[in-house]
Amino acid sequence: MQPVLLGIMLSLPLALCSCDRRGGTTLVNNGKTDYTIVLSNKASPSERHAANELRRFLKAIAGVELPIVTDRDPLPAKMIPLGKSAVLDKLNVSIDFNDLGDEGFTIRTVGPHLIIAGGRLRGTMYGVYSLLEDVLGCRWYTSKVSHVPTKRTITIGDLMITQKPSFEYRDPFYYDAFEADWAARNKANGTYTKLDKRRGGKMLYGTWCHTFYMLVDPKIHFKDHPEYFSLIKGKRRWDLESQLCLTNPEVFRIALQTLSGWIRDKPEANVFSVSANDADGHCECAACAKIDQEEGSCAGTLLRFVNALADEVARQHPRIILDTLAYVHTLKPPKITRPRPNVRVRLCPLEVCQYHSYAQCELQVTKDFMAHLNGWSKITGNLYMWHYVAPYHHLILPFPDLDEITTDVPMYKHMGVKGVMFEGSHWPNSGEWLAELKAYLLAKLSWNANADAKAIIADFLNGYYGKAGQPIGAWLDLLCAEVKRRPRVHGTCGPEVDLMRDRGLGVADINWPTMYCPIMTPAVIAESERLLDEAEKLADTPAILDRVKRVKLSLEYVRVMETVQNAARSGNADARTVARQKLDAYFTKLESFGIQYLELSVPLRKTFDEIAKQLK
Repeated sequence: MQPVLLGIMLSLPLALCSCDRRGGTTLVNNGKTDYTIVLSNKASPSERHAANELRRFLKAIAGVELPIVTDRDPLPAKMIPLGKSAVLDKLNVSIDFNDLGDEGFTIRTVGPHLIIAGGRLRGTMYGVYSLLEDVLGCRWYTSKVSHVPTKRTITIGDLMITQKPSFEYRDPFYYDAFEADWAARNKANGTYTKLDKRRGGKMLYGTWCHTFYMLVDPKIHFKDHPEYFSLIKGKRRWDLESQLCLTNPEVFRIALQTLSGWIRDKPEANVFSVSANDADGHCECAACAKIDQEEGSCAGTLLRFVNALADEVARQHPRIILDTLAYVHTLKPPKITRPRPNVRVRLCPLEVCQYHSYAQCELQVTKDFMAHLNGWSKITGNLYMWHYVAPYHHLILPFPDLDEITTDVPMYKHMGVKGVMFEGSHWPNSGEWLAELKAYLLAKLSWNANADAKAIIADFLNGYYGKAGQPIGAWLDLLCAEVKRRPRVHGTCGPEVDLMRDRGLGVADINWPTMYCPIMTPAVIAESERLLDEAEKLADTPAILDRVKRVKLSLEYVRVMETVQNAARSGNADARTVARQKLDAYFTKLESFGIQYLELSVPLRKTFDEIAKQLK
C-alpha cells in the first residue's frame, strides 16, 4: 500500500463518482430553500424512506426541512424528483431503468431540478445516499460514528452521475455492518444485515451454508437407510466428517421435498443453500466415484445434484437462486458439468495466503486456488466469493491484508465474479484488529471494485481517529511495506490452528509470533509501538483516545503471548506465575473495553483458560 496521505480525502467524492461541474445549483441559500422533494404516487417503500432520509440529512446539514409531495400534487417550480414518476416525462427526461436494474441509479441536474432516480428496489435510495456522501460530504463510518457537515448554503455543480454495483451480492460480514442504517447507507445487502422492506430488503438466504444434513437428516434416515450417506473406506457414515450419497435417487427425492418446504415457508427469501458439510468425507460408492473420475473433481457430482434441484425449482420459482460451495473437496471445477443460470457457486479460498495478492503470491496453495478461480470463471458467470479477512483464532493480532484485499477485489470483478462476502468478526464485541476500517473499506469496494482504496482508507482514518489517524496510517504503511519486503512470508486465516489442536500442541510448541504474525519482528514491533504512542498523544477527545487505545491492544497481545510462550518453555515456576498474572491482567483489560471474543464463537474467558493451561 502506498503511503496514506490524509489530504487525499479532499478528492474522495470525485474519486467515487463521475461528476460534470459546469455551473451551479443552489439547493439551500443562507438557511432557506424553495425546493420540494417529489415522489411517485406509486413510490416503493425504499423510495419513501429515501425521501425521508434526504429531508432528514438536509435538515442536519443546513437546518432546512424540505416538503415531500407526490406527482399527483401541483408541481413546484424547483424540485428534487426521486424515482420513476410522471415528473420525468414532464421534464422530458429519459432514463434507461432496465439498464440500471434493481440497484443502479442516476443523479443529474436538469434546469433548476435535481433528479435522483434508479431501481425501485434499492436504486433510488442508493442514489440519495450517494448524493449525501459523494457530493455533500456525509460519512457513515460505523453504526455509531458518522460525520455530517454543517453549512448554511448548499450549492452543487451540474451533475451527471450514473452508478451500478460491481457485484449483485455485497456482504462485509461484520457484526457492526449488520446494523440496518449502516448497511443501507453503505450499500451492503448481505443476508445477516437487519435491512427491512422499508430499506429495500437484501439478498436473503433462506438457508445459509453446510446444509446437507438439513436436507436429508441422518437422525431420521440413517438407521434404516445408511445408503443415503457417504461410503468412506467401505463404511457408510453420517458424522460431520461425511456427506450425502449424491447419486442415490432417494436422496434427491427427499432433498427436493425438503427444499420445496423451505421455499414455501420462506417466500421472502431470494437464495437457498444446497451445500456440503464443513469437511471432505465425499461418498466413494461406485456411482459417485465414476462421476468424480469423469469430471476430475468431486465438484462434478455435487454440481449435477444441485443442477437437478435447480431445474425443478426453476419450473415453479424462477426468481429463486440455489447457492452451493466450492470448498475443500469441491474447490476444483468440473470438466463437463456447468452450473445452471439459477445456481451460484461460492468459491472459498480457505487456506490461501491473505498477505499478498492472489495472482502474485508464491505459496503453492494460493497458486492452486488461482487455477481454480480461473477454471470456475470460464464455466459460469454466476460465481460468488467467500473471502476470509481475519486470523480467526487470534482476531486481535495485526493482520495486514489491505494490499491483498484492494488488489483482489478488482480482480474478482475483472474475472466476472458476481457476488462477494468477506468473513470478518461477525460475533458481537469481538476484538478483531481494525474491524471498523475493514468493514467500511469492504463495503465501498463491494459497490465499486475500482474505487480508490487509498483514498477510502485515508478518509476513514481521518474521520474515525482525527489527528491520530496520521500515525495509525503510517503504521499500516509500515506493516504493508514489511509484507512487500518479505514475499515468502505468508499469513492465513488460521486453519493450521485446528491441526495443532488435533495434534495436542500448545503455545509452547510453536514459534510465537512467527507462526501467527510472521512480519512482527522486534524492529517492526518497536516502530509500531512508537507510532501508536504518537497516535495516543494526538487523540484530542475521550472517544478518539478510547479508539486508539483499542488499536494498541493488538500490540499488547503480541507482547503478552511472547511472555506466555517463553515462560511455558522455560519450566520455571516463578516465570509461569508472572506470565499468568500478565495474561490475566491483559484479559481483564480486554473486558474493560467490552471485548468478548478473541476467537470466533469462543467466549473470551474460555480462550484465557486454553492459553493459561500452558502455564500450569
